[in-house]
Amino acid sequence: MTKPVVVQVPNFTDVNADIYAKEIQEAVQKGLIAGFTSNNTFRPTLDLTREQMISMVINALSKLPVSRATVPHDPPPAAGNLLKVTSKPFRDVNATRWSAAMIEWAKFNGIMQGYSDGTFRPTQTVTRAELMAVLRKAIQYADEGGGISGMLNKQQPIAFSDISNHWAKKTITEMSAYCGVATPVNETGNAFSPNLGIRRNYGAAATLRLLNCLRGV
Repeated sequence: MTKPVVVQVPNFTDVNADIYAKEIQEAVQKGLIAGFTSNNTFRPTLDLTREQMISMVINALSKLPVSRATVPHDPPPAAGNLLKVTSKPFRDVNATRWSAAMIEWAKFNGIMQGYSDGTFRPTQTVTRAELMAVLRKAIQYADEGGGISGMLNKQQPIAFSDISNHWAKKTITEMSAYCGVATPVNETGNAFSPNLGIRRNYGAAATLRLLNCLRGV
C-alpha cells in the first residue's frame, strides 16, 4: 500500500505576524507558490509580477479535473512541468525564459494576454484589478473544462467604495461574492484599491481562495 506524500511546509521566519499567514502556509503546502529557501523566508510584502502570477494560477488549475474534450489541453501540469517552447510567446519573452512556457500556455488558453505593442512585460507588478481579471478567466477555463459547475455566488458581494468607475468593477464585485476572493486591502475597511500593486501575501491568499472555491472546500 502506497503511503500518501506529506508536503513539508517551511516554517517561514517572516509570516507569523502577517494577516495572510495561514493562507500563505496553505498555498505553499498545496504547491501554488514557494518561499525562498536561501534564508527560509516568504517575503510576503514583495511585489508580485505578471509571470509569477501566471505560475500561481497554472499551479492552481493543475489541481482541478479538466476534460480534454472541451479545452485545448488536458489539465495543465504544474507550472514547472510544462514543455519548453521553441519560439517567443511575446517579443519581450525569450523562449529560454523560465516563465516562457507558462506564458505561452496562458495566452493559448485565453487566461492572460499581452499588450497592444506585442509585449507581455513579465516582470511588471500586477495590480489588484488585473489579478481579479486573470482569476476570473481561470474560473471560465475550469468551467469550460468540466472542472466545476459554473460560477455561483457563494456569499454577498462586497460594496467596495472605490471601484464605481473602474474598468474591472463588474469582475471585482463578482470575485468578492466568489468565496471572498476579492477583499479590501489588508482585509480592513471597504476600499479595494484596484490599481494598487499586488503583494505576494494577498496574491497567494486570493489564488488559494479561488482554488478552494472551485473545489468546493
